[in-house]
Amino acid sequence: MIYSILKAVHIIAMVIWIAGMSTICLYFSKPNIEFLKTLKSYDRMVTTPAMLLVWIFGILLAVQGGWFGSGWLWAKLFLVLIMSCLHGMLTGRLRRHSIDLDVKVEPKAQTLLLIGLILFVGIVILVTTKLF
Repeated sequence: MIYSILKAVHIIAMVIWIAGMSTICLYFSKPNIEFLKTLKSYDRMVTTPAMLLVWIFGILLAVQGGWFGSGWLWAKLFLVLIMSCLHGMLTGRLRRHSIDLDVKVEPKAQTLLLIGLILFVGIVILVTTKLF
């Protein structure tokens, strides 16, 4: 029962994290100065804590499952680390936008969104198949 609850919280936090990162990327595709303050607050109060919950509950699940000797887990952790770096990069850009208030489209935003989604798909494949 505890394992199922940990797993559910981990999955819910991951979905919230990915949704928040996707929203930031979409903001950079079509910036809106009125939405900026709300998005920055949402990232600080929802998206970033969701990322932390993903890490905490993911590690708890790995400990409970005894998976630290598995290659798939280390590959997954590597992808999650890259995803965390991507989130940090997006948050930094969001912060700079709120300071500078120079509302301009960032062409890299769609690429960053694609990278995040590819990382997410890779993580899901590793977790569900446990290939190695």
